[in-house]
Amino acid sequence: MRIAETEFPGLSDAPLFTVFTPTYNRAHTIHRVFDSLCKQTLRNFEWLVVDDGSSDNTSELIAAWAKNAHFPIRYFKQMHSGKHIAHNLAAREAHGRFFLILDSDDACVPEALYRMAYHWTTIPEHDRALFAGVGGLCCDQHGKIIGDRFPSDPFDANLRERRYVYRIRGEKWGSTLTEIVRQFPFPEIKGTQFTPEGLIGLEIAKIYKKRCVNEILRIYFVNDNQTGATLTRQRGLYENAPGRLHYYVWLLNNDLEYFFRLPAPFVKAAVMVPIIARHMGQHFGLTMKSLQSLSAKSLVLLMLPISLALYLFDRGRGRD
Repeated sequence: MRIAETEFPGLSDAPLFTVFTPTYNRAHTIHRVFDSLCKQTLRNFEWLVVDDGSSDNTSELIAAWAKNAHFPIRYFKQMHSGKHIAHNLAAREAHGRFFLILDSDDACVPEALYRMAYHWTTIPEHDRALFAGVGGLCCDQHGKIIGDRFPSDPFDANLRERRYVYRIRGEKWGSTLTEIVRQFPFPEIKGTQFTPEGLIGLEIAKIYKKRCVNEILRIYFVNDNQTGATLTRQRGLYENAPGRLHYYVWLLNNDLEYFFRLPAPFVKAAVMVPIIARHMGQHFGLTMKSLQSLSAKSLVLLMLPISLALYLFDRGRGRD
């Protein structure tokens, strides 16, 4: 059953949603996104695909789908620069009131867009200026919920509260007002094709919260054969080092007030900063100068023996 857009007074924007899909050589999985969008009960959306320099037949697939789809499909192709650059491009080009990222190997349930629009209307109109959007749960391709449920339904909180105070773990998915997304672009750092996505979410969380609901909205396909990254795996440490270093320094400079609520991410950041900086050939004094508080500098110095041990261990593995 299709939903009439008139069901949501004040949400008559055309389109209401921009569904953004960044992709790189995912011609074999991007059909999941298209198929799930074709099944949406709410049709008031566009699909914006940014191709990060694919060498497969992604462009041909998108062109064929665009001829027959009941929703607008807009396709952009850029040089292989990374998801964060694609995100910035999509934010500039988006026509929708809400911005929604759906990766090229995932899908969403048929009612996903309708439920996001519905839950936005449940926020009292005089309170909406405090909210960035609506979020929900993810399940894997077998229907199992990934991570924790929210402690109440609805649950109104920003990402910093969800991460550090309530310690809600696991994949979540949601939409954000496009005008807010444009206010917080990813830093376009030279020498990297990756910047952790949490950086922007935590920046937005300084001002806005989200209405979170215990409804499955996104299907997150899990590769059972994929092994997780380890702290000392060289590729994990050093691939796109400038972006990773930027994130860890940002975390220590901005969120260290939450250290005693959840120490682990800050300990990890303090350990990783000297290792990645050394790999980049950055002088330790310059690295310390980038840390703004005495607390951040002290934590890095305190963790320095662990950083040195891991760095030497990685070098030893490299020689072997």
